[in-house]
Amino acid sequence: MPERRLDLRTRLARKLRELYWRRKYRPGRTVTGWLARDIRRDVEVVDSTEIDKGIILGKIRTWNVLYAIKGVKAEPPFSDVKRLELEHLWDWSGEPWGGPVPESEKD
Repeated sequence: MPERRLDLRTRLARKLRELYWRRKYRPGRTVTGWLARDIRRDVEVVDSTEIDKGIILGKIRTWNVLYAIKGVKAEPPFSDVKRLELEHLWDWSGEPWGGPVPESEKD
């Protein structure tokens, strides 16, 4: 009996997560997140048909907001459409305090 409850809880948690993802990552929406104090990532969702698997199609822009405001660097355009895993969407490989956006993050 306890195994059945665990299975039910797991399925319920999975369904709630999928519902949350469906609402947050709707096609046409731009989702924004802060990766460090001055580093912002914008994700423009193009397609979310594989959201059940944790995958969307979208465009990404990772940029340093302070650099853009001060005129050091311009706000970059969005990247080309690519397949994005939600699990790794908000990972940051740069410094925890921000700073310049690493080349690996610019795509």
